[in-house]
Amino acid sequence: MRLAVTTSLHPSPAEVTSAQAAAARHGLPYLARSGAPLPRLVERRLADALLVLSRLHAALFVDGQEHRWSPSMGFVRMKRALSRRAGVPPHPTERDPLLEAAEVRDGDVIVDATLGLGADALTLAAEAGPTGRVIGLEASPALAAWVDEGLRRLEVEPARRIEVRAGDHAALLAAMPDRSADLVLFDPMFRHPREEPGGFDVVRRLADPRPLEAAGLAEARRVARRWVLVKDGAPGWDLARLGLTPLPSARGAHRYYGRLGPLD
Repeated sequence: MRLAVTTSLHPSPAEVTSAQAAAARHGLPYLARSGAPLPRLVERRLADALLVLSRLHAALFVDGQEHRWSPSMGFVRMKRALSRRAGVPPHPTERDPLLEAAEVRDGDVIVDATLGLGADALTLAAEAGPTGRVIGLEASPALAAWVDEGLRRLEVEPARRIEVRAGDHAALLAAMPDRSADLVLFDPMFRHPREEPGGFDVVRRLADPRPLEAAGLAEARRVARRWVLVKDGAPGWDLARLGLTPLPSARGAHRYYGRLGPLD
């Protein structure tokens, strides 16, 4: 897919400069909007998809539709994590199964090896506190650029502590030193589509559909100091395929988690 960066219809000079900087940052061509509708830029065969940037928003124009980036429930989960850190007791209905399974500690370095829209990364960054950080790996260059630019425009402190890297997770993990992260998370694409938050149809369209393989899991265990966490949809076929036993979960849960310690 040929991706290019452009702006809103009537950008300010600062927005043009910002979009050009984003294009350089991601190694993408910049297309001046010049008052043209987005479909016209695509019809001219200048790009297959467009990353449309303004001061406040990052949108992806693909398959004739414009999708504005949003962390969706990730923003709510982030706020809940920040409230817990501030000493506000959580409501019983506000359980976060990911955080319960991850057992994040202050200052943790976390690798989200399947970044997607960044909702889990944002939640984990909040939970890890001001000295923690999250490295988000995303195989789709379009998704990586879209989420990175969306996070840059999200004016909350945890978003500043997320670093997005584009590339295959196995290769990126292989380049990381031994024991360089506390936790590595995998949330592979589920085998069967479920009802998902807005924007997830774009993720399913662009993301790497390959299942998690043993080689990638081994690299994650080499990198992790504490453990590797794998998320799966019910009934947990991929956890079983990888030889992982689901952690205890609430009755009727739609998501299961398996956990592995680091390599000896």
